[in-house]
Amino acid sequence: MSNALEVKVTSRKSGSEEWWEGTISLEGVKPTKLARKSDGSTHFTSRSAVQGAARRFADRYGYSDVDFGEAEKPALKKAAKKSNKSSKATVSSTTDNATV
Repeated sequence: MSNALEVKVTSRKSGSEEWWEGTISLEGVKPTKLARKSDGSTHFTSRSAVQGAARRFADRYGYSDVDFGEAEKPALKKAAKKSNKSSKATVSSTTDNATV
């Protein structure tokens, strides 16, 4: 059995403010948010700050590794380009009114 700590890292946004949160999944306990040691806030300024806090937690409590679950995310698909064709086909016909 692997002794890895499972952490879910998410980006949050409220108005113009953006922050990162980390949620730890421990066996037998509800998922718990990581908090900064200095002030107890669960808001981190960057993704790497959350990952660093998770690694320190794992070291402190004897976990061998930290699993951020990044391999499970599906790749983002690019949007298809819009066609340049117009919705109405224009038909131009020319008639020759030549008299012989």
